[in-house]
Amino acid sequence: MTDEDNWQLLLNTSEKYNILLSDKQLEQFITYWHFLNDYNQHTNIVSSSEQKTVIVKHFIDSLSLNLLKEYLNFNAELKVIDIGSGGGFPGIPLIIANPDWQLCAVDSVGKKTKFIELLVKELGVEKRVEIITARAEDIGHNEKYREKFDIAVSRAVSQLSILSEYCIPFVKTDGLFVAYKAKEVQEELNQASKAILSLGGKLKEVASYFLPEDEPLERSLVIVNKIRHTPAIYPRKAGIPKKNPII
Repeated sequence: MTDEDNWQLLLNTSEKYNILLSDKQLEQFITYWHFLNDYNQHTNIVSSSEQKTVIVKHFIDSLSLNLLKEYLNFNAELKVIDIGSGGGFPGIPLIIANPDWQLCAVDSVGKKTKFIELLVKELGVEKRVEIITARAEDIGHNEKYREKFDIAVSRAVSQLSILSEYCIPFVKTDGLFVAYKAKEVQEELNQASKAILSLGGKLKEVASYFLPEDEPLERSLVIVNKIRHTPAIYPRKAGIPKKNPII
């Protein structure tokens, strides 16, 4: 596929995901890829910065949240927190596509938050993004962030029981925690059911979607509704959720 084909794929798939990208937004995604590709040559941010890989597995995958229009008012000025943001996914693609949203990008690895800091300036969205270098457990009790967000998202590789403790404390009551997962999530859901309930959440739905690969790749969005306040003991101290998950 040519470069033009790859960017057309982003436009076409975004439309299926309830997003009509403007010329400016498309240009921001193109800038994002160029910046990531150049940066990745000297600092490892993603395993592959090949253009189509980034477009499909990072940009398009991130934008799948917009499939949840029945749960979210995409025209509202929503506050989103991205836990384990890494190369800015899914948070930065989401605020490019949803220009009224505010983002807090959290990662414990300084080289990644430094990349995001430089990226948002390159994209011209720095006024809508707060970047924090910290572990989620360490800021989960901070009144500035605790239960202040409409949505918490994460594409981190941690098990759902662990991710729930990282993310749910940041969500307002009636807000959502959305975990991006592979196709098979039932075993993780079974293990995470106690954690989700203990943290004040309730599983709402698992939504399936497909990435436009040569053989379409099925993925899942695990949608948790925050139905009550998270007990004050959560999140536990740094490292404990991973060593001793709530199961």
